[in-house]
Amino acid sequence: MFIPAFIVVFEDNITNIEASKYLICLFVQEIVTFIHHHPLRIIAYLVIVFAVLLTLFFVLKKGIKKWITLGLLIIYMPLAFRIVKMTPIKQLNFFQESLITQENTDLSSFEKNGVKTFGIDISHHQGTLNWDSLITSKHPIQFIIIRATYGSTTLDREFHRNWNESSGKPYIRGVYHYYRPDQSSKSQFEFFKSHVYLKKGDLPPVLDIEEHSSFGPENLIKGVKNWLKLAEQHYRIKPIIYANLNFYLRYFNTPDFKKYHFWIAAYAGHHRVKNIPWTFLQFSEKMRVKGTNENVDGNDFNGDRTDLEKLTIR
Repeated sequence: MFIPAFIVVFEDNITNIEASKYLICLFVQEIVTFIHHHPLRIIAYLVIVFAVLLTLFFVLKKGIKKWITLGLLIIYMPLAFRIVKMTPIKQLNFFQESLITQENTDLSSFEKNGVKTFGIDISHHQGTLNWDSLITSKHPIQFIIIRATYGSTTLDREFHRNWNESSGKPYIRGVYHYYRPDQSSKSQFEFFKSHVYLKKGDLPPVLDIEEHSSFGPENLIKGVKNWLKLAEQHYRIKPIIYANLNFYLRYFNTPDFKKYHFWIAAYAGHHRVKNIPWTFLQFSEKMRVKGTNENVDGNDFNGDRTDLEKLTIR
């Protein structure tokens, strides 16, 4: 997990930073990511450690070792609860009671919001989707964009399942990569490429940018441009950029990015992007659709289904 850090330091010629502090931050970040992406494995590890410590306490005879073990148990318990709190246990199937049946279709209605072509985006945050249930949704879903990768080492644990099971469904599909600006842009694209195979009829690859760079805005823009260039060379189509409204205004509202389609996240009404040249608009994170107990993001494409099809890979 440390390789991306060294690649960034030498590849981008970063100076004036404490390498040890950066590596510690990256290490913690990787641990948090691992916890969030592997809840079953984390819970199993916690149970095993607890069982071992508890067994040692009862097996050991009187003496300093027994009381050291007791001390470790006392320290371990709040730490374990803290880790469980970081773990998305509600997403595990055995914690789910029933899939959502009451949908808030008013949020995706043309009459209320003027939505032209509605779609959703999904990741492991929605757990294991029931695609047969999703296809019966009363929302006018026309497209679905699926998260594939995160940084240079993390595969969304539901990506391959979502990608395979969405095949043959009446949706135009897309794939996005969550960009981590303190890792090598080249390594991130190579990892994305190794898992994502796009074909005719799929949307262009999407780069999701939500984090500032520890090395400053110039490094962020440099890495983003490199990822976009590599993606365009490989998939032979210009990628789409996802960013919230503030990120767009701060980093991407420049002539260098005029040639790209933007997917803007801006909640609390379409009026917020009235003067923004958006292609996709993520206008809600509270959509309820059949097939999952978790909320999903609601998105609007600025055109009709025919216009959306023209945007896909030919």
